[in-house]
Amino acid sequence: SRARLGAKPTEPRPLPLGLPLVNFWGLPAMAAPRWLSPILVVSALQVFLMPLREVCAQKFPDAVLEDDAQRCLLDDGECADEPGHLDLMQTNKGKRLVARPHVEKAPVEKATESVVKMVSRVGRQSVALEGEQNASATPTKAPGPPKDAAAASGVEGNTAGDLAAFISALVTNCIAVVVFIGIFMVLRIRFPLIYSNNVLKGLVPSTLPGERFGWAKAALRLSTDEAAEAIGLDNAMLLEFCNLCMRILTSIGIPLFFILGPLHLLFGGKAAGEDYLSYLSMGNVASGSWLYWIHAVIVWFVVFIVQVNIYRAQRQFLPRRFKWLRSLPEVRANTVLVEGIPEAYRSDAKLKAFFGKMFTGSKIKSAVVTKDTDRLCSLLEGTEAAKHALVEVESQWNASNKDPKQRPTSRFHGDLINFYTKQIEDASKQAKEEVARIKKESANLGGVNLWTGFVTFHDRSDAEMALTLDYSVDMDEWVVMTPPEASDLLWGDLKQSPTSQALTESIGYILVAVLYIVYLPCVIGMTTIAGTINMGPLQPIWAGLAPTLGLQFMVAFLPTFLILIFRAFFTLRADCWAQTKLQRWYFVFQVVFVIMVTAIGNNVLTFTQMLFTDPVGLTLLLAEKMPQATHFYMNFLVLQWVTHCMNLLRYVNLSKFLAFRNLYDDDTAAAKSEPEDQDYYGLGSRSARFTINMCIGIIFSTLSPPIAPLCFINFAVCRLIYGYLIPFAETKKADMGGVFWVCQLEHLFVGNIIYCIMMTGVLFSRASTPGPAMLAGPSVLYVLWSLGRFKTAFLWERLPFPEVVEGPTSAMKSSEGRGYGQPELE
Repeated sequence: SRARLGAKPTEPRPLPLGLPLVNFWGLPAMAAPRWLSPILVVSALQVFLMPLREVCAQKFPDAVLEDDAQRCLLDDGECADEPGHLDLMQTNKGKRLVARPHVEKAPVEKATESVVKMVSRVGRQSVALEGEQNASATPTKAPGPPKDAAAASGVEGNTAGDLAAFISALVTNCIAVVVFIGIFMVLRIRFPLIYSNNVLKGLVPSTLPGERFGWAKAALRLSTDEAAEAIGLDNAMLLEFCNLCMRILTSIGIPLFFILGPLHLLFGGKAAGEDYLSYLSMGNVASGSWLYWIHAVIVWFVVFIVQVNIYRAQRQFLPRRFKWLRSLPEVRANTVLVEGIPEAYRSDAKLKAFFGKMFTGSKIKSAVVTKDTDRLCSLLEGTEAAKHALVEVESQWNASNKDPKQRPTSRFHGDLINFYTKQIEDASKQAKEEVARIKKESANLGGVNLWTGFVTFHDRSDAEMALTLDYSVDMDEWVVMTPPEASDLLWGDLKQSPTSQALTESIGYILVAVLYIVYLPCVIGMTTIAGTINMGPLQPIWAGLAPTLGLQFMVAFLPTFLILIFRAFFTLRADCWAQTKLQRWYFVFQVVFVIMVTAIGNNVLTFTQMLFTDPVGLTLLLAEKMPQATHFYMNFLVLQWVTHCMNLLRYVNLSKFLAFRNLYDDDTAAAKSEPEDQDYYGLGSRSARFTINMCIGIIFSTLSPPIAPLCFINFAVCRLIYGYLIPFAETKKADMGGVFWVCQLEHLFVGNIIYCIMMTGVLFSRASTPGPAMLAGPSVLYVLWSLGRFKTAFLWERLPFPEVVEGPTSAMKSSEGRGYGQPELE
């Protein structure tokens, strides 16, 4: 039913030297840092590995990917763009084996290729149609914009020739990993303040062995409990999440790769044709095969393994959480944050008197209402800016050996040293006067006293009791909650009125929705504009960068856009609470634009509507689209290894340290170079990316068993890299005691739900009977029930009250941490 036109390979296409790693395989820069110079290093490796492609092409001559011009003819005269890959399609004539149908294009479109196809096929061998050998060459035109979400994200369907590309990608990335680790080992010795500062400060329980790979041994030997003591429970549980993922992937990966994969190869029916990379995958199984009954059982096996491991991990987390709660500083454990204070109680004395009536006055240690200190903060910021400017001009003068003729001056301010010195003195005097005014007026109701405050009890049991009580019939009054760390508070958020909070948060949600809608149009628009720019002599380099420029920009800055919206329009109260909100929303964006990107099509709104209104249509859509992109996710996971090792270099912090060292001593320069960018490298963003990688492993490992070991290697690399970075190099962050961990586990349930829905649709559309789908379908209901049970079976946020009353209190750090007074007033 299918005749194939002959093809003769020609010389390989030249590879642009400036082509970044992410462009070479048409992959998105999902985890690529925003500073792309290290990726250009890997680009050079790709140039030197070009002979490897030729070897792969000789080893697998039929795996060379043809140009879009080549087509496969069907028996009814239709043609397909992607030869070498057969699909079982349901038509009005019944099921038949056909190539993907070709959609007729306009004359201009016929001369163009999609951006991602052009990028992903750079370096592959081109072919000429046999019968057109003597035809004149058609001038190459600029590639057109991506036509849908998958094209904009660099996602192509599985095709013949992907095996050679994957082998080349695997070798290139492995070499890049070795190179980056080697560079790190050199930098670690030369700049200990950047790469092992926590060891110098004595914050970690172990020291780094002196041998060359001592850092790796120290990272792997560090237990979760030791990490929790050194860097906080949140970061320690991120490392434990890597261990959890490796356990799950080992349990499901061994039977999938060593049993299901060979079944696909031997009994699948060779449906993959010349797509050798799919021989171990479900794409090699013909429609109607008896193997789909085994797949239905595998669905339950994967779901069961994931659920059992999640529950076991959460049970092991609870003792750590309760230990963390018991060891909280006394001032934090005994304090509650109060919002929506009525006007009649907006003073320190009135607030203390109100809670004194509830618990008797002897149980209240202190009560503080948040003050309006905007003018004072402005004065203090001006003072700090003047101090920084004074350090710079004095450094310039010191560089000239304090030559009087070279003393820094300005046309408008005269002698800059005298100017900034006077500015500091004047601002400091005004700040002291402002502090005195605020303290004097705070004795009266209202005025500088605002809507929020903190109440500190003598006994922790009273603070825990205060969190459970209702103080008003109005839910917006007397809202009592557990406070974050005092050092992490965002006092500006606590100064917002309830009315302004509701208004700004509504605007914030609207902006998040707008960002969700315009994400793909922005990617396509920037890509189109970049493709029209001619860089002259640099055009070969630009040709490699331009096709995915829009994608790289949006993906790299998506966490920044989200965190800017959150901080500008949401009442976050603390920086770490901003990270938790980022984790949840960033995960949503990645689920849609990474995992389900092939199903979006041209309109994200239509797809989103289907998510909530058409579950049957969604199931069939995911079953049709997602199995076609397993090769993309294999390459995607391999790329993650490199990005993790690039993070090991801490190149941004090192650059800032080298710059600040020209103005300050080494210790001050190191302090000013920290922390790393919390938008992209913060705990919320990292947690979301780790979870999405695990969801890829869960969702696609049955379709393509090799994805399981690739995902396992990814988390092994994470455990090594971040097992060193977080405890030994990065500064300690504010700790919420495992909030990110619980969110990650809940997100794994989401990945399990998507897996069950997709596999049910795949089995329904490919099996000869509805039986396999009917067997696998109820797994969705089981996962939903399990998620509900997970939320009720593990009450982790607060200590059980009997343990608060009867438990030991010696673990509380009574002297650690400052009170909840505004720092500018102290």
